[in-house]
Amino acid sequence: MLNLLKLEGAVSKMPSWKSIVAVVGVLGVTGATLAGCGNTTTTNAQNSNAPGSTPASSTNSSLTIGVDNGSPTFQDNFNPFAPSNRTGTNYIYEPLFFVNNMDGTVTPWLGTSYQWQGNTKLIVTVRNGVKWNDGKSFSAQDVAFTFNYLKKYPSLDSQGVWQVLSSVTANGDQVVFTFKRPNVPTFYQIASTLIVPEHVWSTITEPAKEMVTNPVGTGPYVVGTFTPYQYTLRKNTSYWQADKVKVDTLIFPVLGNNQTAALKLSSGQWDWATLFLPNVKQTYVDKDPNYNTYWFPAGGIISLALNLKKAPFDDVQFRKALAYAVDKNQIAQQAEDGYVSVASQTGLILPGQKQWLDSSLPNQGTYPYDLQKAKQILQQAGYKTNSQGKLLDKSGKPISFSIEVPNGWSDWIQTVQVIQSNLAQLGIDVTVSTPQYAAYSQSMSTGQFDGALLAYGGTASPFTSYNTLLNSQFAVPIGQSATANQERWSNPQVDSLLSNWQQATDQATQKKDASQIEQVMYNQLPVINLFYGATWSEFSTKKFTGWPSASNPYALPAPYGQPPLMILTHLQPRS
Repeated sequence: MLNLLKLEGAVSKMPSWKSIVAVVGVLGVTGATLAGCGNTTTTNAQNSNAPGSTPASSTNSSLTIGVDNGSPTFQDNFNPFAPSNRTGTNYIYEPLFFVNNMDGTVTPWLGTSYQWQGNTKLIVTVRNGVKWNDGKSFSAQDVAFTFNYLKKYPSLDSQGVWQVLSSVTANGDQVVFTFKRPNVPTFYQIASTLIVPEHVWSTITEPAKEMVTNPVGTGPYVVGTFTPYQYTLRKNTSYWQADKVKVDTLIFPVLGNNQTAALKLSSGQWDWATLFLPNVKQTYVDKDPNYNTYWFPAGGIISLALNLKKAPFDDVQFRKALAYAVDKNQIAQQAEDGYVSVASQTGLILPGQKQWLDSSLPNQGTYPYDLQKAKQILQQAGYKTNSQGKLLDKSGKPISFSIEVPNGWSDWIQTVQVIQSNLAQLGIDVTVSTPQYAAYSQSMSTGQFDGALLAYGGTASPFTSYNTLLNSQFAVPIGQSATANQERWSNPQVDSLLSNWQQATDQATQKKDASQIEQVMYNQLPVINLFYGATWSEFSTKKFTGWPSASNPYALPAPYGQPPLMILTHLQPRS
């Protein structure tokens, strides 16, 4: 995998169930594909010359952000419904609530509060006094319109909210979400949906194809200038919390290649970026040690998925032996340059989700490297070795299998090479298979694989991770396309726990269900968790302070998705 946007290459390029998992909006970063051409929406939104936007600002009141891959030459499109749009789109449109995916903390945004009536009706109160950036008033009707628009055009419903909703209606300053059946965790998908104005979108009949050059949003920024080399966003001075926004201008340059991007960051031309940099202290921090800093918090889990419909992978003792035999610390150091930590086998991302952790599990649910214990487990389970030291399955055949990773994903390839070396010590022959991403995805989906690296997690509630990983409704027969649970796990107890969790509005009950699922994850190993995928983020404090950090993790430090809304209302000019 290319070093640039390294985790984004891991987590955002997940298999086809990405729409089910509410991963932080990374897909817009890569800019790999461009939306089809359509009509151009040129509303009365504020542009660089419109009232309410700030004039061109000085260097000290701007941030240059190295994140928006793909040349602006091809598309000046800020359509929140387009398959691919500018990263800056999420600086213009806003959700009902900001959800910190690291720990699940919910902060009121366009919505001020919410309450459940039973477990099939959610009532959200929206904020008064908010204006769209064309001067029209925002209302609960806009919220109801947005969700019903997703229903009218199902391809827009990337988070699948209408799989569980039966209706969304506005009543005064409240929006009532009625569910077909209990599904309390869907709150997080509702909370993070970007809201659009009814007066603009109600006449648009091909929303995914619409070219939006002057977007109408409620957010802190409006479109400034656009050239083939960069575009700018300027502060929306009529923003409902404009007093908290201290950065006047955001500059999004074309990224270029890895070497060019790293040079621009380290030389101070960029203020904020999301790059993988070998030896980040030397290559970035030491270039301006008073100001240059970084934070690489966990943003997902990278695991070894084994095809549970094949032997010996269907044997929990075999999987447990592999969990001990794989040196995850070596992987973290060798494949990820020591920037990441070994992942808990519970499926939780720690420390952010520590409030969900079953304290009875040893070592926070991590499996230590213990080759002798792995050998002992195999021996006790009836596995033998031949005279050449090869491990034999229970029919007497030497065990060998392949592990698939997408071609070019260098850190994943290095990960499998470590696994290959580790398992050779058990007498297992592992082949590293590197198909193109499309072939890898197809193999995973149809179950035509032995083993593969799999990215999951990074969601506000661990329920979403567990549901997509473990729910047997996704475990379709080999040969059919699975949208989730591609390892084909099936366990009635887990299904029941997930169902209970969906119906529970109190966290005590949810935690009880989570604890039992963690026990299954730890003891039965549906997948073997390896390490946490990092959210790469480097930033300078020369102009602005107040960035998120390990000591103040109020948001992921990502310049994509929804974290910038929270970050840009926290930054303060350096005095």
